[in-house]
Formats: sequence, C-alpha cells, structure tokens
Amino acid sequence: MAQPESNEPAAAEPDPLSRPLPSVDMPLLRGQVRAARARRVAFLAMLGVAAVGFAAWGLWRTVSAWLDEPEEPPVLASIPLPAKDPEAYAPPEPEFEDETGDDLSVDEPGPEVVEIAPAEGGAARSETTFGQSLGFRPALLRAGLSNDEAIEIERAATDILDFRRCQPSDRIVFERDEAGKLLSFEYHDETTSYVKVSHDGETYSGERVEIPVRRDLVVRSGTIRTSLGEAVMAAGLDRTHAGLFVETFDSKVNFATQARAGDAFRVVVDEEFVDGRRVGYGQVRAIEYIGERAGTLRAFWFEPNGRRGDWYGEDGRAIRGGWLRIPCRYDRISSPFDPRRMHPILRRIHPHNGVDFAAATGTPVYAAADGEITWAGPKGPNGNLISIRHADGYTSHYAHLHRIQRGIRPGVEVEQRQLIGTVGTTGRSTGPHLHFGLKRGGRFVDPMAVINGPGPRLPGGQLATFRRVMAEMNEKLESVSVRAPTPAAAPEAREEGPSEALD
Repeated sequence: MAQPESNEPAAAEPDPLSRPLPSVDMPLLRGQVRAARARRVAFLAMLGVAAVGFAAWGLWRTVSAWLDEPEEPPVLASIPLPAKDPEAYAPPEPEFEDETGDDLSVDEPGPEVVEIAPAEGGAARSETTFGQSLGFRPALLRAGLSNDEAIEIERAATDILDFRRCQPSDRIVFERDEAGKLLSFEYHDETTSYVKVSHDGETYSGERVEIPVRRDLVVRSGTIRTSLGEAVMAAGLDRTHAGLFVETFDSKVNFATQARAGDAFRVVVDEEFVDGRRVGYGQVRAIEYIGERAGTLRAFWFEPNGRRGDWYGEDGRAIRGGWLRIPCRYDRISSPFDPRRMHPILRRIHPHNGVDFAAATGTPVYAAADGEITWAGPKGPNGNLISIRHADGYTSHYAHLHRIQRGIRPGVEVEQRQLIGTVGTTGRSTGPHLHFGLKRGGRFVDPMAVINGPGPRLPGGQLATFRRVMAEMNEKLESVSVRAPTPAAAPEAREEGPSEALD
C-alpha cells in the first residue's frame, strides 16, 4: 500500500565533505603572530635606512657644491710679469704607445746603446742588451728602434724566437744607412745561433742563422775526494756530467753506496768555441769510471744509421737497454708485477700487470722510450691513462695520472725522457702512484725485467764502424793517466740499496 506523501521534506544524509570550513577570522597561532610582527619591524627598518641614506646623500651634494664654489680672485696691483720662455714652458713630449694602448715609455733608463763606427758603405751599427726590459718590443724601443720598426721585427721573429725566454744578457744589434733607414737587425739569444731580420724596403723577414762552432775533442779526468759531483766540477766539467755517470752505469754500480774516495774517472767530450771564445761543452763521446767496488766501467756514445744515439758497452750492446730505467722519481715500489696478486680493493685474486711507483701527486712522468701516443685520456679503472707504442712490438702504459701534459694526444710522436704527465690517484686507486705497464705482442710482461735487462746489440753492419769509434775513444781515454784506486782487501759482492730504489 503506497505511503501517503508528506508535505515535510525528508531529512538529508549528512555529507562529510560539506562540513563548515574553519572561519578565516580564527585567531593566529602564537608563532605566526611573532613572525608577522617581525616582518613589519623589518619593513619599517628598511624604510628608515633608505630615508637616512637619501638625506645623507642630499647633504653631501650640498656641502660639495659649497666647497667647490670658486672664490673671487683678489684684486692685485698691476705688476708687469717677465716674458715666458717658449722652450722652458713647452708641453712634455708624448710617450710611446703601441697599437694596443700599452704604455711603452722610454723615460726609464735602459741599457747603454753603443754606437759602433760606421760600417762599409757608411752604415752605422748599434749594439745593446735586452737588459731589464718588460718585453721584447720595449727592449727594441729602448735600443733606439722606432715603434713601427719594433712592431714589424716582432712579427717577423714570432715563429723563430720564444719571447718568453729572453734574457738580460741577450744582445740586440742593428744597422742603419746614412739616411737612417734600418738595414738589418740581429737578436743574439744563443751562443751557436742568432735571429736575423732583414728589410727589403717593403717587408720584414726573419731567419735563424747558425754560427760556425769549432769542436775540439778533449779529455778531462779526476779523482773523488768527497763526492762525484765535486770531483767532476773540480775537473772543469759541468755538474750535470756527474748525472751522466749515474744514469749510464746505474745497472752496474750503486753510486750511493759503492762510490769511494780515491775512485777515478775520465771523460772524452767536445769542447766548443765560437769566434775563438770557449762557450762550453757539447756531446760527451766516452766515459770511464774506475772504482774500488765497481771495477772499471766504460761506455761509448754511438749513433747508428737512422737511429738515435745511445751509450754502448765494449760488446756493442746498448747499456741502458733503450729504456728509461724509471719513468718517474718515486718513494718506493708499492706493488710489483704479480700475476697472482690479491687486489686491495676487489679483495680477490687479480693479476697486477705492471709496477706501482708510489710518489707524490704532481710528480713528473716521462716517456720510457721513443714512440707514438695511442691513448691519452680517462679509461675506466685506469683513471687518466697514456699508452705509447714503441719499436719491437712494445707498448707502455701510464695509469692513474693526475694530469696529462698539454699536446699529448693520439698520433703524436714522443721522445724518450719527454714529459707526458704527472702522478695522481685517478680511477681505481688507493693513493697517489704511477702504474707502469708494459706489453709485447699483446701480452703483459714484467717492466722491471725489460728496462733493467741487457740492451739490444748493434746490427752486424754497424759493428765495424762502432769498433773503429771505440778504438779511437779508448786511445783518447788512455792518453791521460789517472791513479787507480787500491782494490779492497777481499772482494765483496755488489752492495745493493733498497730493491725498489733504482735511481
């Protein structure tokens, strides 16, 4: 039965979403009140600071205008003034300025310019030194060249002269004709060559001219009293010649422990002269060391056809094996070549295909031999890596480098002892060191066994020439007598330093 309709509306179900929202006029929390008050105070403070600043600026402008107002000049009696000397009141001459606007004033005292007697044809020749000039062009200006001449000479010499290496003792020589026209310019920066710039009336051209050098083969000898370095210098040689003994005979004698007072040496070297003036030593041709512990050691410099020169023993073998004995100066060998090494990070047996030379970050790293760069850049766990392909199927690897030397990139040819980078700790590394690896025929080999092993023998076609050179050098060495050291009472085995110290 249908329910009767009611006139009153039915009660609606309460909607949970239709609950009244909180009033927007509800009181703020205590923290909100404090934050609002702080904002108002900050705003008012900013207004106050701006108002004070504006008032101070206005006051400063007013005072400045009052102080700058010109005073009325006092009325002076009409007194006749002395006439001015035009020369005494002449304005100062403008200073030289190059095209970039840099001040190249010549007011500062420069090196003395010597005017030499006129040369043939009436040309006047001047000579001075680079001195303490701040740059190449300022040195030319101080020498008496014009700004235009200096600019042109600088451009002509850009590709043949490194301006960064100019020395105070470098000489500047130039000639002018009777009309003052520049005929020639020379910059003497080396003892065996100089830079010459010529002017044909239209353009300037530069070239490096080699100076004829006379080389006399001489023999120098000495006996050690305190150290090898002191003995070498006492013999009239350079201290660097002491390093030549250490580097050449490093695999045969430890100079740190085996050198003794009374040991003797002899050196055959080219002594160089330019215009009758001795300028130093050139190539060393032969060296001999006679030691109480080391015995008699001789090495001869020889340059095979088509190959770089190297030091060879009396048997015709390269003494240094064609390899740099160490690619960097190091503190210790932290990990040798070991195919069964426990990896310090991976904690499992993992071959160590190289030698780790522990050294400080930034220590220079050198190419172990001549070759071509095949890789230079990041390479996974190796970090920054350089790889070099050498002769006879060898490839050397230098890993974890901190920095790779500018210009070292794939395809570039490098020479032995050339700087290629610095020691670092990039990649999977526990500390700064150089990982030096060596491959031959695609297989890793022990680097220490190779670089410390005997060097290659000269080809048969070169042996006869080498023996002739060796005979000549032996005759030179024996032309100067030295007092041989007294041998030890009992023969002793070669004293070794720490097994990892090869330098």
